[in-house]
Amino acid sequence: MKVLMVAITILALTFAAGAREIDGAYVSLTSPAPLDIVPATVMTFIFWVQNDSGDAEWLSNIHITFPDGFNLVEGSMGFAEIATGRPSFDMTVSGQTAQWDDNDGGYGEIYSTEGTEVWVDAFVPGCYECGELYWELWGDVWGAEPHYVDGVIDLCPSPVEESTWGSIKALYR
Repeated sequence: MKVLMVAITILALTFAAGAREIDGAYVSLTSPAPLDIVPATVMTFIFWVQNDSGDAEWLSNIHITFPDGFNLVEGSMGFAEIATGRPSFDMTVSGQTAQWDDNDGGYGEIYSTEGTEVWVDAFVPGCYECGELYWELWGDVWGAEPHYVDGVIDLCPSPVEESTWGSIKALYR
């Protein structure tokens, strides 16, 4: 039994040592839903940023790029405080990209297994119909790669199929 416990412990330590990365970290759009985006208005876009690192790699940079035609409102950015007294992100707008960057020279700001909410106001173009947000996350380069992940959030409203009373009744036959 002792040999089995030692083998399991060694296996667990080996797995943990090799699992240092931020693969699995993600950004999701909390609000507004794609169907609720109103052209020719300023809207607050709220995102959830989750660090699903399997170890102690912390997220240090969050960049979210909006589609062409969207204008980000300088100074309208924010994030939910993760922990009291922890240094915060520098928030800037660079063209179509909202950036939350850790420039304090230390580790990142979102520890492994933590998440936070970030937001920015953006003017939605009057001709808006569909688009994609592109997001990028960087880790603090602790351990093995990857230290960078990215993805896309679809802003295209899902088409709603037109229905008639007859098609609804047909569902219940």
